[in-house]
Amino acid sequence: MSLDLLRRGLKISHLRLLGELAVQSRLTDAARSLGMTQPAASRLISEIERITEANLYVRSGRGIELTDVGRKLADRCVRILQEFGDAGRDIEQHKSGQSGHVSIGSVTGPAIEYILPALRHIRLSYPDISISVDVAPSRDLAPKLEDGRLDFSLSRVPVEADPGLFQERPLLREPASIVARIGHPLTRAGTPIPAEALLGFDWVLPPVGAPIRLSAEQALREKGLSQPTRVLTTSSFLFTLATVQRTNAIAPVAQSVAISFAEGPDGAPGSLIELQSDLHLSVETYSFLTRQGQILTPVAQTVAREVLRAVGGQDGA
Repeated sequence: MSLDLLRRGLKISHLRLLGELAVQSRLTDAARSLGMTQPAASRLISEIERITEANLYVRSGRGIELTDVGRKLADRCVRILQEFGDAGRDIEQHKSGQSGHVSIGSVTGPAIEYILPALRHIRLSYPDISISVDVAPSRDLAPKLEDGRLDFSLSRVPVEADPGLFQERPLLREPASIVARIGHPLTRAGTPIPAEALLGFDWVLPPVGAPIRLSAEQALREKGLSQPTRVLTTSSFLFTLATVQRTNAIAPVAQSVAISFAEGPDGAPGSLIELQSDLHLSVETYSFLTRQGQILTPVAQTVAREVLRAVGGQDGA
């Protein structure tokens, strides 16, 4: 029979203390953050242990360390408190109309191809909505989505993450291309450029396990070719672009990125060229992701609806 923590006396003050202990290693620091004394915090954590009938922490040096049970409970408290925060935002936005702030996460391709056009429309139709966009690999976005720093994301559930923590709506498979600088020697090789010719140059790749790197490696294997031997590994998209622009290195990127940088303002040539090779790349399907059980605030629903419309007529959240 499971413990009914509310009936046993678990209170908001208990949740707030455990939420602080998820990020603080000293009980005194957690108490100070909550505006209470250290003895009061000690009494609260003793009450929580009595209610849960479990040991939640152990002494560690000058601080404390949560046990496995304590860590699991603290992580849940963080999510519960985030939902309370969302509820407060929900009320304020209902009172003030279509205004407020929305935090979006996205991998690079969808950010350029769909989120950017959606933002242009939102700025015109909803001028009182402010938006922040975090463009990063899925493994960096997932923790931010889980703990409430993002309202939603266009990304993938990382292989090391628990899928049960997210609500996932698959969207599109992401095509990819190989890019090089304008005037690269490969542009004189004729089209389509043989895949083996690509291996004669340095490659700029994201870290091992990144979806686009996996796609390039698999495409080469399918052609019976070896993997690139001269590889610069970086997680920085800007550094990837700078390296490709200034050297003879090549890099696989989302096709929307390749097209965007291959064409400058008013149709003028851009800073990169999409190499027309016989190495066909595509990255696994990305999804519209939210936290499991999350109810988007009205303003986040508005922004999500516009983003999904840009993706291709998807229904709003």
